[in-house]
Amino acid sequence: MAIIVAAVSLHWPSEAFAVRPFVTDDARIVYKGQFEVESFAGVSMADGSRPVVEARSIQGLALTDRFELIAGGFGFTYQGGQARPLDMLVQPKYVIHRSFGMIPSISVAAASLFPLSGNTQHWDSYTMAHVSWFLFTPENSTDPYDNDLAIHVNLGTKNRYDAGSATYQMKFYWAAGFEVITFSRELRFLAETFNGDPFGFEEKFPAYQTGFRWYRTPTMQVDLVFRGIRNTTEDVRFVAGGGGLPEEWNYTIQVGFRFLIDVFR
Repeated sequence: MAIIVAAVSLHWPSEAFAVRPFVTDDARIVYKGQFEVESFAGVSMADGSRPVVEARSIQGLALTDRFELIAGGFGFTYQGGQARPLDMLVQPKYVIHRSFGMIPSISVAAASLFPLSGNTQHWDSYTMAHVSWFLFTPENSTDPYDNDLAIHVNLGTKNRYDAGSATYQMKFYWAAGFEVITFSRELRFLAETFNGDPFGFEEKFPAYQTGFRWYRTPTMQVDLVFRGIRNTTEDVRFVAGGGGLPEEWNYTIQVGFRFLIDVFR
């Protein structure tokens, strides 16, 4: 998984982000010297509103065998004939402990969102720890991440600075997910639940995603996921054009594509 996943939020409208193929981050990075590109696009829907098309692409580079940085995440939303830009994400990530089997791997990350869209009212960020178990690695595998089952838990905070009133808010954040092989090692099933997206400050539980990940090659993967989140706030409902009642759900279906390139490995 990308070490630094694109900031995904469901804010109005300059802050509306496409749903990442996997919101729950894991405690690993790509190999040193690898450049990664992760792109994803999807459609969000809610009752009584027009669908929103969202697309995003992020880029990152592993500078050492423990540190990675992404600075990008450019994209747009499109609804009713109008396109709006998305903001830029900057997120460093550091691997504290790398392990396989019952002893978990641990990493930490922090991220900030910069309002390229011109909305300088809200500045969102998060800090987070990732704990991952990579289980049942085949004996004949040369890749330590080629496991039959991976379990990930995220714990941290979601933060928002309101420039207008000069106030700062902080919320506890959690997420849990897993990825498991199916009838093929290349095709994995994934599922997760989370307390809203890390960059969706107004989002909260319940939220979930489920779908499939296809490892086309060791450096290329394709994701197909389905997401649901309860329309509990105005910010969340805005992503679907303002539709939906407070206790209704909105849904997103999305395709993601990710590939890696050796730069100085």
